[in-house]
Amino acid sequence: MRKGKILAAVLAVTCTALLLSGCGFSGDEKNTDSKSADNSSDHPVITMNAPYRNMSTFVDIVKEKYPEINLEVIPYNGQNTSTYMLDMRKTGEMPDIYFTTYYLPGRYDDKADFLDLSGYDFTGDYVQSRLREVTLDGGIYMLPMGYNALGITYNKTLLDKNGWKLPTSFKELEELAPKVEEAGYTLCLDQLQYPGFGFQFLCNIADTGFLSTIDGLTWQEDFLNGDANVSDTPEMVKAVQSIEKWRDLGMLNANGTPDSDSDTKAEVLKGNTLFLMGNSNDLTAENDATDEYRLMPYLSEDGDQNVFILNVSRYVGLNKELGEKGNEQKLEDAMHVMEVLSTVEGMESMDPSQNNSRIIPLKDAKIEKDSYYSDILDELNSGHTASFVYSGWENIVVPVGETMIEYIKGNASVDDIIKAFDDNQSLITENEVDNYTTVTETLDMDTCAKLVGICFAKAVNADAALISTNPWLYDKDAFEMNQEGVSGALFPMGVSDQEIVSILPTGWSKNIQTVTLTGKRIKELMQTGYERSGNSVAFPYVLAAKDGMEFKDDTTYTIVICGATDEVQEEGNIQDSGVLGLDAAKEYLSQFETLSAKDIVWE
Repeated sequence: MRKGKILAAVLAVTCTALLLSGCGFSGDEKNTDSKSADNSSDHPVITMNAPYRNMSTFVDIVKEKYPEINLEVIPYNGQNTSTYMLDMRKTGEMPDIYFTTYYLPGRYDDKADFLDLSGYDFTGDYVQSRLREVTLDGGIYMLPMGYNALGITYNKTLLDKNGWKLPTSFKELEELAPKVEEAGYTLCLDQLQYPGFGFQFLCNIADTGFLSTIDGLTWQEDFLNGDANVSDTPEMVKAVQSIEKWRDLGMLNANGTPDSDSDTKAEVLKGNTLFLMGNSNDLTAENDATDEYRLMPYLSEDGDQNVFILNVSRYVGLNKELGEKGNEQKLEDAMHVMEVLSTVEGMESMDPSQNNSRIIPLKDAKIEKDSYYSDILDELNSGHTASFVYSGWENIVVPVGETMIEYIKGNASVDDIIKAFDDNQSLITENEVDNYTTVTETLDMDTCAKLVGICFAKAVNADAALISTNPWLYDKDAFEMNQEGVSGALFPMGVSDQEIVSILPTGWSKNIQTVTLTGKRIKELMQTGYERSGNSVAFPYVLAAKDGMEFKDDTTYTIVICGATDEVQEEGNIQDSGVLGLDAAKEYLSQFETLSAKDIVWE
């Protein structure tokens, strides 16, 4: 896939899922930069990637109950979380307690990678319907964390004002539509800015029929393995064709502002639109909202298969190596950590800012009466749900989603959508990517920062580079990680665009920036680190410079910088080089057939 296509896919999923905050884990589990609150115990260290922005409060809760446990948190706040986590798993570099963003039971060899958690007491604390979604051949290898529900947003105030009944089937929706239009209101607006929305509209509607049945789930796996396609599966053809009635009714349309989701949402907030199709938005919480907005499911014909789409923010499992001989104490300690994690207090502590916008999948979790989800919680817990379709499908989200959006706009047919599925299936089954080099050993976060600094500085003819990093620094008052620098590692595997962006501070689309500073000021920054505004911690810099280079206090140098305070930007007269960071990295890495730590030098 070309860079632009991949960027579109990333943006699509980010906007649709809402919870992909880019927080996960970083680096090698042996990374000595990460520190726990207290490692005074003689118990072996348990490594755990950080699923959310701050883990200090969670560590405190663990230490309060089990003071002997040594828990080492490994953070990640890079630009490509899902790829990074999957690469860790593929290369066997998982920590002891492993979090990931997307999980499809059986897509990879769960039994070889993770311990079966089905027999442990803490697993029984989860809502049964959430456990069914992660069960594989009677085993449970990953547990769900907090989730949000995707559906169709509706204006409850407008509904009540006109005495209309909320439809509970597509038939009832068809009966309501003309009443809405006759009253002078808009039935629905769609958010269409990203291809991922088109892909999800299609999948979500298909989930009200074949796609979420047992046969449909089997078909999904067969399609991902190349053993089935759409055109040869009558049930799936019918599922795709079902979108026609949604478009004919006016639920799928381009009447909003297709290139701006925020403008479409702003139009809905005026109070003259009944439904919004897009990412799950609690519009009531918007500053400009005067009406009350709620969530309804995607509707089946007779209402017997209505579904909310569940988007789980993280899944957690235990590395199977914990079950090996000699790891008995580590396993016991890891189970205690999982006990704490599987409590409402434990889950809520990881990212308190999300507590009002997500649902915790535990039996004793409470939900506020005014919550966006309060009136649908029983439906969610009773299993009227389908899983967010993404894991395994990443490579065709863009081509199928683009075709779906063109269909919504009236520029494509259902047959074009079916063709987009089948013609692009090879992107999944063959999954051919362009690798620029092959890494032969794990390159930890500091090594990657040096690598980025060298290639960026050379690309813009700078004298050196200051690249901030993202170690976990214990501070229960700091609820941010560093996304301006390097977060993560490169693992022993081929390096494509996806791997590069997973460590690149500039991500897919940003340019390299430079500042002009004296040698004295550069040395001061090396001492203080990147002191982000509002944070009580500072993130350290890695300096990349020619071997043997010395900085003279009164001499001025042009420095590439990744992670700079407003003060440093102003005094250094920060400049945009016009050079795309991704392009610089690809060109630099392409000179190496293989890459190891010894190759990362600036001669």
